[in-house]
Amino acid sequence: MATSRDLRHSLSGHRVAEKWPYLGPPQKRLLIAGITMWVGALLPWVFILGQSLRATPLAMSWALWAGLMTLAAASVRWRAIATISALFGGGGALYLAIWQSTTLFDACLSTQCLPGPGVMLLLGAGALGLLQALSLFRDRPSA
Repeated sequence: MATSRDLRHSLSGHRVAEKWPYLGPPQKRLLIAGITMWVGALLPWVFILGQSLRATPLAMSWALWAGLMTLAAASVRWRAIATISALFGGGGALYLAIWQSTTLFDACLSTQCLPGPGVMLLLGAGALGLLQALSLFRDRPSA
């Protein structure tokens, strides 16, 4: 049912402002992925001999950058920019998580060396970001 404000704007020729999410459910999932990347950047990345190690400042800044790119994709109105931003954010987080895991497994191949929850969150959020970028790309209007 239309409100009186909607009717007034439609009669005067004005367009009612769209509400978020502008591009549908993928933007909600990108918001979740971006926040998850930020949380993953702050949690321990490696467990070695029962001790937890956090990320170096440079790796943490890259993870926060990936989360920021994904949050940007969740907030813009333009599909092309949202898709590219989600692709860069999700791809960056996924690359960083895979690189950290392979570096850890190259250094120590035992149950004493395990990826921490931060890397696992980055891995999952990066995969979610890439899937949502693909979803935004597939759902684009044909020209």
